[in-house]
Amino acid sequence: MGCGEGRVARELQQRGYRVVGLELSETLVKYAARADASGLYVRGNASSLPFANSSFDLVVAYNSLMDIEDMPGAVAETARVLRSGGWLCVSVTHPLNDAGIFTTREPGSPFVIEGSYLGKRDFEARFERNGLEMTFSGWAYSFEEYFSAFSEAGLLVESLREPPAPPEAVEKDPAERRWQRVPLFAQLRALKP
Repeated sequence: MGCGEGRVARELQQRGYRVVGLELSETLVKYAARADASGLYVRGNASSLPFANSSFDLVVAYNSLMDIEDMPGAVAETARVLRSGGWLCVSVTHPLNDAGIFTTREPGSPFVIEGSYLGKRDFEARFERNGLEMTFSGWAYSFEEYFSAFSEAGLLVESLREPPAPPEAVEKDPAERRWQRVPLFAQLRALKP
């Protein structure tokens, strides 16, 4: 769900999964299909999935669920298309991360939340890496909002992970040590009983 240019879909195929990539952006669907001529990529809205009930054993939303304005609708649709015993696996920008910012790039820099962590908020941030400027925009949801959406859809959260920055990232850039104190991402696995 939200396959983008298809990188994760291709990785899952290499691991033996049969994959259908869903993406709202027509341009990204074209890039995904161009990079993987044997793959199946569908343009569609996550809040109104173009698939029959109980079609899938697994739905993966890798860094996409937080970009969907109607996140609860997308979770409900996911539950609809999952078979009983199927899973929704999600990786999102950590809700705490979306609420605040480090004041500097120093490893011990304070992490400050100036507004509120609670409630749905729109999100926009600009980053520059290797001379390339990127703008990310989407939505920020609290854990309560994610868990409420899963619960209302009848999904049971089995696992939650908040991984710190990996040691190799810190070795490459010591400023990344600050992300060993505040997680960048949250990873959840939910079961449809």
